[in-house]
Amino acid sequence: MVPRALVIQSRPDVARTVSAALAGADVHAIVLSDGHAAVTAVQTWDPHVVLVDLTLPPLDGWYVLAAVGALADRPLLVVRVADASQVDRAVALGADAWIDDDVHVVAEAGRLAVAIAA
Repeated sequence: MVPRALVIQSRPDVARTVSAALAGADVHAIVLSDGHAAVTAVQTWDPHVVLVDLTLPPLDGWYVLAAVGALADRPLLVVRVADASQVDRAVALGADAWIDDDVHVVAEAGRLAVAIAA
């Protein structure tokens, strides 16, 4: 089975970079930029991992994190946090891991692929 990643990212340049890196690691990625569509995709597509950007329009990443984190059988949730002050809130809502904006996106996408395959 090919690992599946749902990338929820409002910045097209970051979304393309992450998607390309995941494809290079043989991970099938779907990219969405809308929080509502992301929650629906988690329920219908059943990804192994979800990479959530917290600054989504119109429903932000906090909404996505709370909605997906509450699911009984949910994917691995990785959140992009802007600073350390967001980590506690993200974990309380169900985040399994987090990355900050200073981390190189391609390297993190590779780590995601490893986490998915494990």
